[in-house]
Amino acid sequence: MIKNLIFDFGGVVLPLSPEVAMERFESLGIRDARQRLGAFGQKGIFRQVEDGSLDAEGFQRALGRLAQEQGRDFGDAEPSFTFEQCRWAWTGYAKRVDPVRLQNLLRLKEHYTVILLSNTNPFMMDWADSSEFSGDGHPVSYYFHRCYYSYLMHDYKPSPTIFQTVLRESGIRADESLFLDDGQANIEGAQVVGLHTLLVEDNEDWMPKLNLKIKTLSNPSCKGGGVGR
Repeated sequence: MIKNLIFDFGGVVLPLSPEVAMERFESLGIRDARQRLGAFGQKGIFRQVEDGSLDAEGFQRALGRLAQEQGRDFGDAEPSFTFEQCRWAWTGYAKRVDPVRLQNLLRLKEHYTVILLSNTNPFMMDWADSSEFSGDGHPVSYYFHRCYYSYLMHDYKPSPTIFQTVLRESGIRADESLFLDDGQANIEGAQVVGLHTLLVEDNEDWMPKLNLKIKTLSNPSCKGGGVGR
């Protein structure tokens, strides 16, 4: 029986707009932003700020040095960007959150332990964990019992260890838990530790597919039940 639901953030809870983020980083002087930013994982300093090996200030300075190397003129100042500039660039990924999706999370929260597990960074979460997130004053943490962020965990999906940490710290069992993600590699990492998984399409309405998966896992012959929309 499924008792716990673990959600990815970008592409599952939060609709993504990678093009806007890439354009914003390019406007800061990162000419090869498109090679460094990916839909399912970042490279270089963009990966380091998400796995916790670079903190926010370290990323701001590293991004400044990278922009300088690619032609941006900082004059006599140390090459660096402000927290606000980096936040603006990273939140280019964020489209408007679907209120129906958030209401579905609250309904699920009444029946299951609902957990968020995200490869993310302090700039994105400064926005997401604020009253700006939902449009009605709620941070993303309002919709979950527990939230786990890669940069605070110093780990990164699809590493099996990040899933093991979530299971251990939440006190839940893998065989009673279902993980939703839009990345195949992350799904495979979760399966290594015994989690049930559901691969969803980027930004799709996953509620019908989720209900069907839960029903199938609870009783393979069952065609009814589930949480309403």
